[in-house]
Amino acid sequence: MFLELTINFSILFCFTILIFWPFIQYEDNPFIHKYKSIIVGVTFGCAAFILTALATPYAHGMLINNRIIFVLFSGLLGGPVSIFITGFMIVISRYVLLYTSVLSFIIMLNTLVVTVIACFFAFKRPITYQNLPVYFFVITIEHIIVLIIYDRFQINNLFYLILYFAVSTITFFAVRKILMQLEHKNKQIRQIYAMRKTDLLTQLPNNIAIEQKLLSFVNAKIPFELLHIDIRQFRELNYMYHYKAGDEVLVQVSKLLKDQLPKNALIGRIDSDEFYVVLPHLVPAEAVTLANAINKAVQQLTFENYPSSQLILAIGICSFPQNGQSVKELYRFSYEALLRAKHQANIQICHYNQMKQRY
Repeated sequence: MFLELTINFSILFCFTILIFWPFIQYEDNPFIHKYKSIIVGVTFGCAAFILTALATPYAHGMLINNRIIFVLFSGLLGGPVSIFITGFMIVISRYVLLYTSVLSFIIMLNTLVVTVIACFFAFKRPITYQNLPVYFFVITIEHIIVLIIYDRFQINNLFYLILYFAVSTITFFAVRKILMQLEHKNKQIRQIYAMRKTDLLTQLPNNIAIEQKLLSFVNAKIPFELLHIDIRQFRELNYMYHYKAGDEVLVQVSKLLKDQLPKNALIGRIDSDEFYVVLPHLVPAEAVTLANAINKAVQQLTFENYPSSQLILAIGICSFPQNGQSVKELYRFSYEALLRAKHQANIQICHYNQMKQRY
């Protein structure tokens, strides 16, 4: 009996941790995200099948039914569909490996009924780390009651049932604790990773995030316009009113860009007073029109503590794939257009196409 309990605990604990970690780590993968419920259900179901196969030779009279822990953690990770798939596969594994007695049939039928009921309740109230113990205790106590009724209230197997309850409870809470810690650590890692790609002042993507997005657009052959924006007189404003004023200007300009540009636009701060704007599926004329609108809106910005300050933008624009075939080329061409824009007298906006026409 002790050997059976040890094998059950070890396999269940290890399998649950090993299954959970990849799903937590790669939950943003499109394939996993789309088919998560099915993959989770089948994976936990296979783990339960292996656990049943390995533990069967060491069973004495009754095989512990803590595979229901697989069902619960499957529901935590994948939802009601995962619960149904895992529970159904547990029933199949019992039929294939353990269908040798009336007790086997009763436990198999009970597992099926419990799975369907748990699936129904999970639709109404999704399983979380907080309510997971409630599901566990209700199902475990129900299973013990079924076994007591089967034994006609005899106390022969009472010690076994107490031991089953204790081991199942320890296993459940140990796995739950480890999984909660894993998920917490994973969230911390994701936050650190997100901070590495975010400008802390404006909360816009930084140059690392922008470059990754540009690479994905280039690789996918998605046409876009790239705007390289520079705030004129920014250094003078910083010098006159100090860095607090500069920070306020950057925050205001960032907010204005978010409000003025289309929802699918990608905005990033790449330097102290410079921004990139990526506009997918636009043509050069539309990009120039948007640039003019942005420039006019920025000129209307007012600052209560710096009333004499008026902002003007210089904007260089280039197009993919017309002007450049790589991110490096696009960076260079948008910067060359920006330099030309800075030297224009009136409207400081220049598309790289204008430079080509002059040559």
